[in-house]
Amino acid sequence: MYKELRVFVENKPGKLSKIAEALGGAGIDLLALDLADEGQHGVFKLLTAEPDRAKQILSEANMLVAFNQVAIIEIPDKPGSLLKLSKSMEDADLNISDAYGCILERGKRAVLVIKGDNLDAIEAAAANAGLKVLCDLK
Repeated sequence: MYKELRVFVENKPGKLSKIAEALGGAGIDLLALDLADEGQHGVFKLLTAEPDRAKQILSEANMLVAFNQVAIIEIPDKPGSLLKLSKSMEDADLNISDAYGCILERGKRAVLVIKGDNLDAIEAAAANAGLKVLCDLK
């Protein structure tokens, strides 16, 4: 499992710049970013190699920040890889409540960030499908 930062902001221009300025100024690299539009508000979901320090920096910049536990699964970047993971999770009767992903290396590696009710079981299902569970993003 890994700590995902959730930054709650008013949905207006300049909020991403404020996050980028705070983290960049502290030398913290963003590894993944997702934004959920909630009408008047937005929720930035962030992954960094230093989640505790990033939370402190963003909190000191007067941002509302919370942690979420997520599973980070590396999958091959080829057709059928998502099916392999999703079928393993289906067989274990596991549900996903939120997910996002990206390609790490075109044609070789991709990553999925998954939130669900039972992350230990999600990670076990991924491992049973022969996929790599990432625990450290350094």
